[in-house]
Amino acid sequence: MTEQDRILLDGFKVKIKQLIALYEQVGAEKQQLLNQVEELENEIDSLRHEKEALTKRYDNLKLAKSLLVSDGESQEAKNRINKIVREIDKCIAMLNQ
Repeated sequence: MTEQDRILLDGFKVKIKQLIALYEQVGAEKQQLLNQVEELENEIDSLRHEKEALTKRYDNLKLAKSLLVSDGESQEAKNRINKIVREIDKCIAMLNQ
């Protein structure tokens, strides 16, 4: 093997080592990004559940407010309750079909 061949071989070895180091670095970055994606997906799920709970709570509060009765509104309250009962009956009828 000539001196020029050794120089080429040494240069090739250096470049291979650089490629291996770069490959390992990219692999580590990929794993870090995958972990970050998983954390963000968990946060999204948590926020989605929190949103659903708050929406349900808001709907319950709206219903409770609509059922509040003052002295002069008892007939209106009865009408609202009857309307809600009719809607529930319609839903039950649809489910039975």
